[in-house]
Amino acid sequence: MKTKRTVIAACIATLFISGTVFAKDNWEYHESGWNNVNSYGKVAIAQDSVSQWGPWEDFVEPAAGAPSPVAMPGMSGGDLYRNNPIVVRLPEGCATGNWCGYAIFRNSASGGEETMTRYYYKPSDPWSAGLFALTPTPDDPSITAGSGRGEGTVFWRVTPLGTTDPTFSESGTNIPANFGGGYGWYRDDGLHHFHAYAGNETDSGWESSSATGFSHNWLSSEASSEVGYGWFALAVKGADKEVAVGTFEREVATYTSGNEEYRYWDETTARTNGYYVAGIATPQAYLADQQARDIRAYYAGGSFDGFSQGKVLIQVQFAPGTWQGQWTGAMNFKAEGNISGANINSNSVSALYSGSSSSYAGSVQGTFYGQQAGSIGGVSSVTKTYTPPVDARIAQMPSTQTQTAVFLVNKVYSTGSSATPE
Repeated sequence: MKTKRTVIAACIATLFISGTVFAKDNWEYHESGWNNVNSYGKVAIAQDSVSQWGPWEDFVEPAAGAPSPVAMPGMSGGDLYRNNPIVVRLPEGCATGNWCGYAIFRNSASGGEETMTRYYYKPSDPWSAGLFALTPTPDDPSITAGSGRGEGTVFWRVTPLGTTDPTFSESGTNIPANFGGGYGWYRDDGLHHFHAYAGNETDSGWESSSATGFSHNWLSSEASSEVGYGWFALAVKGADKEVAVGTFEREVATYTSGNEEYRYWDETTARTNGYYVAGIATPQAYLADQQARDIRAYYAGGSFDGFSQGKVLIQVQFAPGTWQGQWTGAMNFKAEGNISGANINSNSVSALYSGSSSSYAGSVQGTFYGQQAGSIGGVSSVTKTYTPPVDARIAQMPSTQTQTAVFLVNKVYSTGSSATPE
C-alpha cells in the first residue's frame, strides 16, 4: 500500500517581537534617528542601503491616469479613490468568513519532464498567477486570527489570472487542520498558523490535499524551510496577524495495472501545488481615515517566485490614492499605480535602474491586510524583453524573461498630518 505523507511541524514557544518605529510630521526624514529604527528584524534602516534602495529616496510620483480594470480580491464597501466602476473578479467562494488573496501555482503529472529544485519538483511549465480563497473553520469559535489553538478544517480555492487553468482548482474537501501551532500545541497564534492534510486510498487509486500557514514567530524556521532564506521569509515573520502565508497542494493518482501488493508502482498522477498570500482586507473606515489625514506609509518585504526570493519596497500615498514600489532579485523593476478600496493595482511597470535598454511589461496587484493596513500581499507577473544581442555568440540567448511571484510587505512607518507610530 502507498505510504501516506505526514505533515510534522516543529513547534516552539510564542514570542511577540515588534520593531521600533517612528513617525514625523510634514514628511521630514531625520537620518540621525535611522539607527534606532528597524527596517527588518534587527536590521536598522540606516544599514539598509538607503542611498540606493529605500523608499526614502528615488521614488517618483505615479504617472497620471487610472488603472485598467483587473481582478482584485478583498474589496468591500465604497471606493475611496475612484468614481468610475472597476471590474472586480473574485475567486468563487471568496466571501464573508474567507481569507482572500493571491497565489502562484503549477500543474504537474507523472511522466512529465521534471527537474529537482529545493524541496519540490519543478515542472517545465512556468508558474502561473491566481486569486486565492482560504476558508479556515475552527471547531472552537474563540480561535481568532491572532490567538487560540485547536482543531478544525481548511478549504482552499484558486482562480487563474492568466491563460493557464489549474488541474485542481480547489482542495476538493474540507481538510482536517490544527490551528495555532501544529502538533504539540506549543503556541496559540490562531488561524494564520496551521497544518492541514487529508488522504484517501481506494481500489482504483488515491488522493491527498494539504495546506499550511507559516508561523509569524520571529524564531520560527517554518517559512525558510519551505522557501529558503531571504526577504520573503523575513516578511512572513513580521506579517500582520490577519495574514496567512503558506503552501497548498492537491494530488490524485490512478492505478493503471498491478496487483494488490505492487499496484502503486504503476500509476498516473496529477498535481496542482503552489504558494499563497491571503488575509482579511483592511476595513474601509481605516483607509478613509488615512486618506483624510494625508498619510504616507512605507512598507518593506519580499517576493517569492517558487525558486528564489527578492526584495520589495512600497510607498503608499493615501490622500491621492497612489502607490509606487521597487522589486529586485531575479527581476529588477519598479511599478506604480492607484488604490481602489483595499486594493492596489499597477498602471505602469518599468526598468528599476536608469539607463537600462530592456523593456518591461506586466502587472502588479495586491491588497491591504489587517485592521490598520499592517501588511500588503499580492502577486506580480512581469516580462522583461532584452535588447536584441549583437554578438553572434549570444544570439541564441532568450530575448525575454518572465517572472510570476507572490509578494508580502509589512508597514515600517508612516508620516503625514497627525501621523502616529505604527
